[in-house]
Amino acid sequence: SVGLWVSALILLFVVRALLWKPRDYYGRILQPWSVILCFCFLTGFCYAWAARDMLPEPLRLDQVNVIGTLLEWRADQDQASGVIRLEAEVSMEPENIAGGRYRISVYPDSKGDLPAGWDQVEPGDILRFNGRLEQPLSAGTPGSMDLRVYYAVRGLNGSIIARGEADCLQTGRASFSWRVRRHVHQVLTRWPAAEGGVLEGILFGDSRGIPSALQEAYKVTGVLHVFAASGSNVAFILLLSWSLLRWAPRRVRILLCIGALIFYALLCGNNAPVIRATILGVATLAGRWFNRGHMANMRWLGFAALALFVKNPLILLDVGFQLSFTAAWGISVLAPRLDDCLGKKARLQRLPASLRQMLAVTLAAQAATLPIMIYAFHRLSLIALLTNIGILLVFSSVFELGMIGVLLSFWPPLAYPLFQTCLWLLRGVQVILARLAVWPWADVWVIDPGTGLIVFCYACLLAIPLGRERLRFMWSAWLRRGFHRGLYGAKRLGLPARRLLCLRSWFDRQKPDRSFRWAIVVLLIVLVWRPWGISRSLELSFIDVGQGDSILIKTAQGSAVLVDTGPRTESYDAGERIVVPYLLYSGVKELTWLILTHEDSDHIGGAGAVLANIPVERIGVPAVGERLMNDAWQEGLTVNGRVRTDLHELRVDERIMLGPQSWLEVLAPNAVLEGTRSDPNNNSLVLRLHHYDQTVLLTGDIEDEEMDSMLEAQYFRDWEADFLKQPHHGSKYSLNTDWLEGIHPQAVLICVGRNTFGHPSPEVMAYWAERGVPVYQTLESGTIRLYLDPGSAELRLGR
Repeated sequence: SVGLWVSALILLFVVRALLWKPRDYYGRILQPWSVILCFCFLTGFCYAWAARDMLPEPLRLDQVNVIGTLLEWRADQDQASGVIRLEAEVSMEPENIAGGRYRISVYPDSKGDLPAGWDQVEPGDILRFNGRLEQPLSAGTPGSMDLRVYYAVRGLNGSIIARGEADCLQTGRASFSWRVRRHVHQVLTRWPAAEGGVLEGILFGDSRGIPSALQEAYKVTGVLHVFAASGSNVAFILLLSWSLLRWAPRRVRILLCIGALIFYALLCGNNAPVIRATILGVATLAGRWFNRGHMANMRWLGFAALALFVKNPLILLDVGFQLSFTAAWGISVLAPRLDDCLGKKARLQRLPASLRQMLAVTLAAQAATLPIMIYAFHRLSLIALLTNIGILLVFSSVFELGMIGVLLSFWPPLAYPLFQTCLWLLRGVQVILARLAVWPWADVWVIDPGTGLIVFCYACLLAIPLGRERLRFMWSAWLRRGFHRGLYGAKRLGLPARRLLCLRSWFDRQKPDRSFRWAIVVLLIVLVWRPWGISRSLELSFIDVGQGDSILIKTAQGSAVLVDTGPRTESYDAGERIVVPYLLYSGVKELTWLILTHEDSDHIGGAGAVLANIPVERIGVPAVGERLMNDAWQEGLTVNGRVRTDLHELRVDERIMLGPQSWLEVLAPNAVLEGTRSDPNNNSLVLRLHHYDQTVLLTGDIEDEEMDSMLEAQYFRDWEADFLKQPHHGSKYSLNTDWLEGIHPQAVLICVGRNTFGHPSPEVMAYWAERGVPVYQTLESGTIRLYLDPGSAELRLGR
């Protein structure tokens, strides 16, 4: 790594020497800071991707006794969590994980009480306890969050869920910043937990105490970033401390303000955005120390990024850091130019300068972060600009009053009025946000734009400081140079001089600078169309949704069919978190069919999110008569409070055409079964996909009874397939050897996640091992993609 850094610095100085003073009469075409930032980021991303290989290996230990030092800790009503560093371990032989940092979670019992000992612990204590330790797998679904990188950026190896009581071996002493945070938390307990959690989130960037429904309202309206302590918070701290310290001599005032910034960074847990903003704030104060009013923002921004990168190179892969950095860049570079443009508009000249400047800052930050938001989350808030301009004024007041309340919190009677005022303001804001969040098109899902389009967007943003005239000049100069080199090559090949002269005069008459707009339009069309990404194969994606099923079928003609939508629980909706983002990542604009094999929540749970966000032409369900009226079906088909009744009941021998040589064939159920071990499972749809000479059997959750029914039915001819989705996640109740012997697959695929049912069962795995057929599980392999072509097939594993 040292050699890489030395090489990178040498190359950086070479680039700077070549491009610092361009030999061009038109002025500086390439600003030095833009070249330096681009080079640093390219080098950083290369180093970060290489550093991924050094991440902790996946590991899961269900019962482990550990001894560790508690580093962070917070106890709420529904959960207590923190960070612990392991000092010693027992029963983990052959693994060596001592010294690792893990996120620890402790859950209360049915009465709402934490296990014995956990209600008294503080950071610095050395504890002994029993729990489940896990170092996560890499991301198995394209476009999803990589939990290993997420933990590594925060200096963590994995997570621990503690069980039972905690034995405190040695009492430590918590830091002063933690004790301040805990004291503020205790002061806020006199108000409802949700309101106090929102205020703590705004003050310290800790959103653990905010209900998920309330976070969703903030997300839809585009102001969720108020809970991520970042540059705006640090700026308010700087202004507040500078105003309160007017009585002090100038240099004493500067030192105290620097201390205030560092202490606030400690209060926020030293997260990356606060560190970056703190470096910028300290640089601003240092400029005043040396009697310099101007600070080179971009140089210090690059220095802050470099400092964070040296500490942890993987931080460049963290979406939070990317958003924070690009927002700061937009405010520093784009906002002044937008302010000038807005000042020239006749309708906006009457606005106060402060309001116009706020509009420019908001627009700049939104423009700088928008490509990353779309690429990473596939969501776009159409009312974010409105809410950020109007409501952020309130949030700034809440933050300033709240921080004064933090200073006075050790005298609670003085702090109570300030906190109460903050909470009154927040109640009004939440009422407004709740009403805005239900507006049609307030928040929309966006199809994956592709890396090329994202790079193009940022190239356009980087080009804004250059100006239109410089860009036209650069385009014209590059075209002329390329054309003249082409003429020189043609001359050497023997093209007549008269024809070359005609071509040169024709080119000069065309005024190549005018083609600049057309070039941009053509490039944009190509990047949006992305002809290189069009697949000629039929693609099946067995999506890793955890313990459940969701299978996407995409044809070369562009139609898409989704079979099942994954599970949904109180805290996890696979439709919203996995399936819809994966559809958008895959370029699916609409579904020709949404087919639900049966009503179990691990298959139909995500249907509401899919139907609410993706256009669906037809909904296919099994022809099971009155069973479609039961509560499970009705709940699964409820979208925005209404039950979908436009269902197409699929019957045996029915075909769903997908293309010229591709179709789905319905094989079961041929009759409604009752009184079985599991009636929902034994009334599942069974589908067989045909694509030229290739077949794939999709079996839902069928068990012995439905398999026997298929064997006994006279209509049934065969169920041979080249690939088999093992029924019921590999349950032992789906191991009907008479039925399975009618299939000779090249591979067996099992959709399964962490579960307590024993799926897939050892009997099923042993059966296929005995037959010599490879088995792939989404639990281990992530999302499995199967590409079918006439006469050939290819499997691609997510991990």
